[in-house]
Amino acid sequence: MTSLLLVGGTGALGGLIAARLAHRGIPFRALVRPSSDGSALEALGADVVPGDLTDRASLDRALTGVTTVVTTANAMSRMMAGARDLSFVAVDRDGNAELIRAAEAAGVERLVFLSMAGLSPAMTRRSAFAAAKVATERQLRGSAMRTVIVRPAPFDEVWLSRVTGIDPGKHRATVFGHGRARANFVSSDDVAEACVRLATMEDPPAQIDLGGPEAMSRREAIEAYERATGATFRRIPVPRPAMAAGNRLLRNRKPAIATVMGLALVMDDEGVEVSPEPLRQLGIEPRSASDYIATESGAVPTARAGADVVDRT
Repeated sequence: MTSLLLVGGTGALGGLIAARLAHRGIPFRALVRPSSDGSALEALGADVVPGDLTDRASLDRALTGVTTVVTTANAMSRMMAGARDLSFVAVDRDGNAELIRAAEAAGVERLVFLSMAGLSPAMTRRSAFAAAKVATERQLRGSAMRTVIVRPAPFDEVWLSRVTGIDPGKHRATVFGHGRARANFVSSDDVAEACVRLATMEDPPAQIDLGGPEAMSRREAIEAYERATGATFRRIPVPRPAMAAGNRLLRNRKPAIATVMGLALVMDDEGVEVSPEPLRQLGIEPRSASDYIATESGAVPTARAGADVVDRT
């Protein structure tokens, strides 16, 4: 019997969660937009059902018989790819609100929601993406369901990668602002593993912040790449006034880029330092940013303490 619904399974993090559910033999249903390819989820054995956060009837159908929901769904990747028929308000705020209401009506017992660390007032002012997370968290705290809010630090695979302008192959890196504020960058693999454990453990916390074991600034990350590759990187500066202007001027024309600029601007000012201890309390030894950088650079990564007792596949 399928009693777990995964929302966002075609995304990067959702796909990692789906693989872990399948590996453990946990039956699950996956809500997939009609325009998305759900074949990878079907290959994992998921019961793929068509639906959308903005379509309440499809949510009601998908939630039939479900006791646990795990959702990582958001509009970011589609908007970054140029989609103009959706917004953070419609999907990340109102869509998640509809999912919560539908889950409550269906008698769902537990809902695990992927939020983010560092949700300061400045962050929510600068980022519609972050503001939607805050609105969803607020609604979850008022729900009668057992809810688990998962707040990861910035992901290695996004903020220490080509996605945000660090290219070890071309030996160049973008520096946002002064680049000296630190973050405990976290592995998406570790967060995926945490989400599965939180969805299936007997007594999960209502909120959990997840960080990696090593606080690192943007400049320190670039220096780590230089040590790993043996090459000097060309730094491409993005001044804070330019990020602030982009965040303000692109909100209507390119809202995804505007919100990323806002996130980068506030992270450059405040940092996002999150303890690794909650991951360890879940039995997960988190990967360090240095190990990620070594792997991306083609160097031999540092041995991971405890990795032999943690199932990451």
